[in-house]
Amino acid sequence: MRLETLRGRDLRAVAAEARRAFGDDAMILHSRTTTINAVPMIEVVAGAAADIERLRDLCALDVPLRAAHPAAHRVSPRRRPYCVALVGPTGAGKTTTAAKLAVNDAAFGRLRAGFMTLDTHRAGAVEQLQAYADIANAPCEVVHDRRELAGAMRRLSSCDVVVIDTPGRGPRRGPEDDSWRELMRAVAPDETHFVVAATSRLDVLADAHRAEMATRPTHALLTKLDEVADKSAAVSIAGTLSLPIRWVTDGQRVPADFHLAASTLLSSGGAAMTVTP
Repeated sequence: MRLETLRGRDLRAVAAEARRAFGDDAMILHSRTTTINAVPMIEVVAGAAADIERLRDLCALDVPLRAAHPAAHRVSPRRRPYCVALVGPTGAGKTTTAAKLAVNDAAFGRLRAGFMTLDTHRAGAVEQLQAYADIANAPCEVVHDRRELAGAMRRLSSCDVVVIDTPGRGPRRGPEDDSWRELMRAVAPDETHFVVAATSRLDVLADAHRAEMATRPTHALLTKLDEVADKSAAVSIAGTLSLPIRWVTDGQRVPADFHLAASTLLSSGGAAMTVTP
């Protein structure tokens, strides 16, 4: 998936450049006015129609029915909550994103969320998540090994959704650092979101993605969109991963800086503009 940021004095000039780059089926995903060296300019993000349609397909707007209406799928009070796990490389912002998921209406509406963390080795990780849980008045369970898992799930049974934080994985980490993956298999999350920064290099991203394949990611979740010059880098990452993407983040504020992917990566209303001669 290739998108480019193009600039020109007027929309006609930029549209002509888009057609030269992508052919007659070029489409404009975003447009805005900007100023470069005190000169007013039109800036667009453009791509081929097929790539933009693919991006639309990846932007999964729907919250699964089981998550949106947990009372409808519980056959007994003991039915477990809907579990959403966050996996990904160190520094991607998983813990902060977990907090945003639990307290932002754009994620699970007003459903009651709880936390579980499997990240018990990183200094301050448990304390950070517990602080967010205290602010949100949400239960938080710390699971060190499989013996603790059943009790933790039982104590979280009053929640509709459980957000699971996991350790980051650096490029030099060995198998001894991955014992938490056994816990992931035991939990069997309903969704597993591969959390990755929009600033990631594509070659490093590919390695990180391969490292997480054992956790069977079902979605991608892009963070740190505020640290890239434009959205074309984020779109390239989404295309590289080829995973449905429902949410993105663009800052550290909780619960703010959290958005639906379609409204952020696509133009307003989710519609792109066809470039006409």
